[in-house]
Amino acid sequence: MKIIIVAAVSLNNVIGFNNKIPWSNKQELNYFRELTIGHSVLMGRKTFDSIGKPLEGRINIVISSSVDKSDIKNNLLFFPSINSAINYCVEAEHKQIFVIGGSEVYEQTIELVDEMYISRIQLEVEGDKYFPSISNKYWKFVEEIDLNTFVVEKYLRIKN
Repeated sequence: MKIIIVAAVSLNNVIGFNNKIPWSNKQELNYFRELTIGHSVLMGRKTFDSIGKPLEGRINIVISSSVDKSDIKNNLLFFPSINSAINYCVEAEHKQIFVIGGSEVYEQTIELVDEMYISRIQLEVEGDKYFPSISNKYWKFVEEIDLNTFVVEKYLRIKN
């Protein structure tokens, strides 16, 4: 199983402001959809609340210590911890899990993931949530794809 972070990040490393994405970029949202469709997406409860509903065509895995309202019909599962969610995915033989936020979930998973796809939004914005720093001690930048309104940076974990 492969665990992958996918994040939209501003030039000044902002990912959120007041529980919302502080920009609108339809092209990036379409890229995100194409990348994650048919796979599992793992997110924190605040990220799920900001989206407002399960993402279609994906198994939605939400980390929450206080909510447990799993809805199998709508591909919505709640787990009390990241480890319990990953264990479930291993047992269910998921091929890929995309970690989609928010900042606390990124911080807790950045050491567990195999790859990262960072959509670098070409703006500096005000924010209160940031993406963790990417250390070249653990991550190798392998590809950049210019998609006009944003640039995708692909990173692979350096195996020791």
